[in-house]
Amino acid sequence: MKRIIIFLAVVLLSAVEAVSPDKKTKTNQLISAKQAILIDHETGECLFEKCADEECVPSSMTKLMTLYLLFSAISSNRIKLDDEFPVSEIAQKMKGSRSFFQAGTLAKVEDLIRSIVVHSGNDACVIVAEGLSGDIETFAEEMNEKGKEFGLRNTNFVNPTGMPDEEHFSSVRDLATISRRIISDFPQFYHYFSEKTFTINSITQQNRNNLLGNSLKVDGLKTGKTNSGGYGIAASAASEGKRLIAVINGCKTSKARAKDANKLLALGFREFTPFKIAEAGKQIAEISVWLGVKDKIGLCPHEDVTVLMPKKYRKLLKVEVKFKEPIEAPIALGTKLGELVYKYGTVTSQKYDLFAQESVGRADFFQRAKLSLKHLIFGDGDIKQAVKSTIGVTKSASEAP
Repeated sequence: MKRIIIFLAVVLLSAVEAVSPDKKTKTNQLISAKQAILIDHETGECLFEKCADEECVPSSMTKLMTLYLLFSAISSNRIKLDDEFPVSEIAQKMKGSRSFFQAGTLAKVEDLIRSIVVHSGNDACVIVAEGLSGDIETFAEEMNEKGKEFGLRNTNFVNPTGMPDEEHFSSVRDLATISRRIISDFPQFYHYFSEKTFTINSITQQNRNNLLGNSLKVDGLKTGKTNSGGYGIAASAASEGKRLIAVINGCKTSKARAKDANKLLALGFREFTPFKIAEAGKQIAEISVWLGVKDKIGLCPHEDVTVLMPKKYRKLLKVEVKFKEPIEAPIALGTKLGELVYKYGTVTSQKYDLFAQESVGRADFFQRAKLSLKHLIFGDGDIKQAVKSTIGVTKSASEAP
């Protein structure tokens, strides 16, 4: 069963927690990049950030959105991998990195994917944009529409390549979101990002992502470099059941880019250990029922909830279960009745729904009359907000494997 993982960014060198200026400066010196972020792939929770929402030049990391739209077209059966797109004069004349497609010829879709991933081909991006949308401008509009769907807040695309333009910008947080969506939505295409070389038009080129296959098992995604944006990379790696995504930008050299990305990924894998806090279907709280055949009902999550955090902070984790009680019967199995949050320091996790562990039927006429009379005398049927807190791991928890 899929686990929900809560990353508590505050425990990673206090990077996200409110800290003193001196401490924050020291933390940001962990890497040389101007902008950086490290997130959990499964939940999108942030472990580390440095100017993550600052507008930056995304360079060729822009091509991640171009690939997303291409993967989407293939998945929806709009096009196939062996379909071919015409190569225009505009595509052939593209500057920067390219695969040297010739105008008047046809380019196979799968070759275009590999060209974009491995060669960072600007010509291939234009071929895709024209093939899917007719022209670059319309394709850029579709890129931005998809960005709004993703909830990107600091991104505007004007081309599919990442070629410099004053109106073309993004943020490392938004680029991490796009990376996460590619991995989650199109796992069947993710293998392309691991290719180290690709030969097309009698020319073999190396993948610019020199982290591929390193000791951290990096298997994607995309590098970028322009004079205005510096060196950047969106990199992902998986180890022992957890996948992390690091995006950095604004490095001065390709060596610094690789070093910073490696440092963030290594830090994430080294510092965090998973602990299961609640198990799917297991009771985590109990609330009162009004006018039912039972006066109590258990609450449980539908999925395992696991906290990824340093072992030394385990006993300081605060667990809160929020609900209104009593709940009037009848209650169907699986009805949402409450929420679960975890807190540490100034950080509060996202909310996780809790559901009725069983169904509860409505009491018969005589039982309801009895309960109503009791309410008139004692007033115990009033709806009230309840918050129950626990420190550390709940009784149903066990350490995750």
